[in-house]
Amino acid sequence: MTSKSLARRPIATMPTPRRPELVLTTASVPKRQRLAFWRDYVCQTIAGVDARPLSDAAPYAGRIRAQTIPVADTPGYDLLSVQADAQRVSRTRDLISVRTDDSWLLMIQDLGTCAIAQEGRQATLVAGDIAFLDTSRPYEVTFPEVFRQSILKVPAALFRDLFPMRRDVAGMALSGNDALVQIARHNLLLLDRLAQEIDPAFLPAAAQRATDHLALAMRAQLDGASHRSGGDASALHFSRATEHIAAHLHEPALSVQSVARAIGLSTGHLHEVFRAAAATTVGEYIRRRRLAQCRRELADQSLRHQSITSIAYRWGFSEASSFSRAFRTAYQTSPRHFRQNHELGHPR
Repeated sequence: MTSKSLARRPIATMPTPRRPELVLTTASVPKRQRLAFWRDYVCQTIAGVDARPLSDAAPYAGRIRAQTIPVADTPGYDLLSVQADAQRVSRTRDLISVRTDDSWLLMIQDLGTCAIAQEGRQATLVAGDIAFLDTSRPYEVTFPEVFRQSILKVPAALFRDLFPMRRDVAGMALSGNDALVQIARHNLLLLDRLAQEIDPAFLPAAAQRATDHLALAMRAQLDGASHRSGGDASALHFSRATEHIAAHLHEPALSVQSVARAIGLSTGHLHEVFRAAAATTVGEYIRRRRLAQCRRELADQSLRHQSITSIAYRWGFSEASSFSRAFRTAYQTSPRHFRQNHELGHPR
């Protein structure tokens, strides 16, 4: 069969391998054991948290479904769906010392409400809201009633790539009434519902694209809040500059001069802004963002038919040799070896 005839075959005839799901429910154990099962096994063993019910009036009910997104170099990229009775969940320093977990939880409230607290911030979520929790630091979440949440667990390294902002967002929440948040929520819930039907080669890219929408919603809220409050001018300049860089990262002509011109600053002033906000130069920031995008695409098995050079050029590098040197300096391996290791399932 030729590649041309294969391309014309209906998608429905192409079988998609299904990844295993983990489903745990208190209904699987006797009533008297359900609370202990939920607290000791589901919460502590699976999630690394302590859970305490807010009522003992009836046998406890809870259910969790988990599936892993197969990104070779980012273990712990998981989709979770939780439905349970009222409870208070906490991740303490003691639990963190027992089970370290450098990840972020992107929590989408589907049913009921909850109150989150981390790093001195507090927020109450209603259906449609999205919150951010850092599992490497203590937090507490209170569910006063029966609830349902969809959770995307993102490794911290990937989270920093997707949310390259200097402000700490732990314990923050986005309102489900915001248009951009609604788009992000819709995409993330679709990802959760349809992940089992997506070819594993395309699932990591689909997950990252869905999370990109959430990063956009977060940036819009932070920038909007800064503008409304008449916030620090340097922070506003940094925000505008990084937004311009993100939008033009693929252009080889992107430079300190073009960024400064776009936001109305001198190059000297722009350098001062980046030194204060990110402890780096504008050029180095642009290079790091380009390398991060190339690294993501080299690890993306859905793009394995594209050459390394074409990926480098797509993200603004004008010479293959300079890209290779920059990649090796940043990640201590060549782009070719990095891609080969991912294709073999042995990430460096």
